[in-house]
Amino acid sequence: AWELLVDVWGLDPNRMYATVFGGDSNDGLPVDTEAIELWKSETSIPHSQILEYGKADNFWEMGDTGPCGPCSEIHYDLRSDEERAAQNGKELVNQDHPQVIEIWNLVFIQFNRMPDGSLASLPAKHVDTGMGFERICAVMQQKKSNYDTDVFASLLKHIADLAGTPYGKNEEKDIAMRVI
Repeated sequence: AWELLVDVWGLDPNRMYATVFGGDSNDGLPVDTEAIELWKSETSIPHSQILEYGKADNFWEMGDTGPCGPCSEIHYDLRSDEERAAQNGKELVNQDHPQVIEIWNLVFIQFNRMPDGSLASLPAKHVDTGMGFERICAVMQQKKSNYDTDVFASLLKHIADLAGTPYGKNEEKDIAMRVI
């Protein structure tokens, strides 16, 4: 993930935040120090931008039972330099800010959640990884929204033409067009 984002695509590590699992006492799980150390040793991300989050944000489960595990995410700050100077992006990670967004998730599948809620170690562990296509398009094209990218622009223009109203002039109508 890091190699593609930084070394190949040239994204700015200073605009990135890596989140790691901060542990959970109810499940008896410690902080994911392995992920923290890998972020520190294998990437150029500033160490102050490696953030610990709890189970709600950094432990992936597909349901009440089944494979699960801690995750590490990469977030990107799309805000202007002025906005970034006024407020540190780490305060906006996992806060649903529309311009500080998760772009990649690395899930370390190592447990099976049992029907009684306990965790059993899986005999074979793996990493499940995923990148948000529309989000990475917004980052790569330096857009403030997924809907401003070339993925959606022609569709929104067509909808706007059919509706007889321009896109980008009225927030309520824009939302309706995005829903379509």
